[in-house]
Amino acid sequence: MACSAEPGPSFGTLGTGGAVAGSGGSASPVGGTGGDGSGGSVVMGSGGQTQMPGDGGGMVTGDTGSASPPDAGGGNMLATGPFQCSEMIGLWVMSQWWGAFEKGVDKNAWQYIFVHHGYLEGWADPASAYWKTAIITPCAKGSATPDRVVFLPFSLTLNTGEAWQTNISKVVDNIKRKFTGVKRIEFISTIRNPMNQPCANDKDPNIVVPQYVDDAIKAVADASAGLVTVGPKIEVMNCNWWGGGTDLTGAGNTGVEMLYAAYYKDHP
Repeated sequence: MACSAEPGPSFGTLGTGGAVAGSGGSASPVGGTGGDGSGGSVVMGSGGQTQMPGDGGGMVTGDTGSASPPDAGGGNMLATGPFQCSEMIGLWVMSQWWGAFEKGVDKNAWQYIFVHHGYLEGWADPASAYWKTAIITPCAKGSATPDRVVFLPFSLTLNTGEAWQTNISKVVDNIKRKFTGVKRIEFISTIRNPMNQPCANDKDPNIVVPQYVDDAIKAVADASAGLVTVGPKIEVMNCNWWGGGTDLTGAGNTGVEMLYAAYYKDHP
C-alpha cells in the first residue's frame, strides 16, 4: 500500500547518554550513560528510554538494566559488532521503512527478506517456504552466512505469552540451523504508539504491542546463554505518523527509518 508523501520530521544528533537534540535544541543525557540491559534490552540510562526526534517525541525504549552486555544465564556474553552481515527478517510493516533505513546505515553490511503476510507461526516451521525467500540487497560479504539476524515477529492469531515464547524459540532454532555461524539473534517488536498507548485517530489494536509479547521475547533472550537479545522498541513520534491501520504516512516512514538508522549506527 502506498504511503502519502509528507515532509519528514526534523532530527538532531546523538547526545551524551543517548538523548537526541532537535532543531535548535541541545543534547542532554537521559538518565545518564547506559548500555544493553538485562536480557539484551535497549537501555539508555536508568530510565531505559531515549528521545530521538527533535519535536518532543519518537522514542526507542527498553527495559532498565546494567551498562554491560548481559550474561544470559549460561555464562556466555552477548556478541557485539561490528558485524560483517546483518540480515533483517520481517513482513509488510518492515518493508515500509526498509528502503530509507538502508540509506541510513552501511548498506554493504545489511540485507533483508520479507514475506508480506509472514507471520511468526509460519517462520516457526522449519519446512516453511518463508525460509527460501530471496534476499533483497545482499551484503557485500557473508550474505549466505549472516553473523547477525534481526527478526521482527508478528501474529494475528497467537494471543498468549506461552504461544509467543514457544514460536519465538522455534524461530531461534531455525535460524541456528540455517545460519550455523550466527553470533547474535535480535528480536525487534512491531512499531508502537507513543508510550505504547492507544491513538485516538487509529483504532487498530496492532499498533499497541501487548506486554506478553515483550515478555516472551525477553524470556527467550534470557534463556539463550547470550545468543539472543532484545532489539530497539520503536515508538512513533505522534499518532499522526499512522496513515490507517499499521500503514505509516510519508512522515511516519521517514521518522521510523531515522529512529532505526540512528540506533543501528550506534550498534553496528
